Amino acid sequence: MLNIAVLALEDFENWNNTNSLSMGGITGVIKSILPYLKAKNIFLLGITSERKNLFRKIHFGDNIYIIPVAYVPKNSKIPVRLHSFWAGRKINSILKENNIRSVYSHSVELSFWIKSNISILLHMHGATNALEKSKKKFFRNRLFQNMWEYVRTVNLKKAIKIIAIDPLCYNLVKKHNLQEKAILLPNFVDDKVFYKDTTQSRILGAVEENILLFVGRIEEVKGLELFVDTLLSLDKKEAGKWRGVFIGRGTYEPIITKYILEKSNGSLFIFPGPVFEQDELRRIYSKSSILMISSHYEGIPMVILECIACGTPVVSTNVGGIKEFISDNEMCFVNDNRDPDEFSDLILSIKNRKMTSASSDFRFSTEKASLIINQILQPVQNN
Repeated sequence: MLNIAVLALEDFENWNNTNSLSMGGITGVIKSILPYLKAKNIFLLGITSERKNLFRKIHFGDNIYIIPVAYVPKNSKIPVRLHSFWAGRKINSILKENNIRSVYSHSVELSFWIKSNISILLHMHGATNALEKSKKKFFRNRLFQNMWEYVRTVNLKKAIKIIAIDPLCYNLVKKHNLQEKAILLPNFVDDKVFYKDTTQSRILGAVEENILLFVGRIEEVKGLELFVDTLLSLDKKEAGKWRGVFIGRGTYEPIITKYILEKSNGSLFIFPGPVFEQDELRRIYSKSSILMISSHYEGIPMVILECIACGTPVVSTNVGGIKEFISDNEMCFVNDNRDPDEFSDLILSIKNRKMTSASSDFRFSTEKASLIINQILQPVQNN
């Protein structure tokens, strides 16, 4: 087996603490697959907020090493994607120095620069143009979006295989007549880490009410006004029996907090902040009554799969590949309308259903997905 690199806009050094620049679905995918990847050495190439660590080889454990390849200052007004795209020009020297010939890329910005003698497995995390959802309105303009689309297209053409997590991704690949490269593979979670856990949650142990849960980045694209309005609708129908919990952080938190205070006294909602410890996150999922996805855009959210693995049902807006890939009206329910009263009715209708934890045939397990991914990577390594 040869060395491989995993590329992502991830702050690998700080994966498990509150200083991390990383949080979201890609983090969960890589954390989940990492123990199952087969290679002589695995190099995690990502971002750092510590200039002194740029290009430094950091031993992460066993045969895994971190090499930050892009410096992103904390609170930078320039998107991480643009910082990383510019820094990615030096990536070929890092690959050569560490004898890396195979790359598992979760970042088109970094793998854009990789030379043709390196084999790339590209993991798509959504079909939407990433800059369409930029926090800064300036970077949503057509010029930047066209630039990013060009970067993605170059990646699609140079990759030897492409993991498409939903039909939207697959159709985008097909649009470029590259469907022979595509493998339709939803995201996955390690069901040895996420399962029904009756151990008391450190964060939510004192909460006695039913819990409507949100986990993720607190950003405008998450449509959290719908989450708030749904909780308030539940409180009208079952007064004093529900609490809304936001696990995460983001630039939209002050805005959604203001929205909550305008519509209620705020006591129905809890903001514990981000949770990086998987054991605690598992207990939060297990204790919660319902996870709600209120987003305007999504791919296949990791939080849905993690929550289902813990035996807690999910309700979601009709975004990304959720309806096609995950919704089964047993553990995952999709409502086509952004109507809080409809969502609250749906939640109450499933609240008393008997839910069980995922069985050994859990179809989104990392172990099963790793068989496919390693079959893709092994021929790469033998080139």
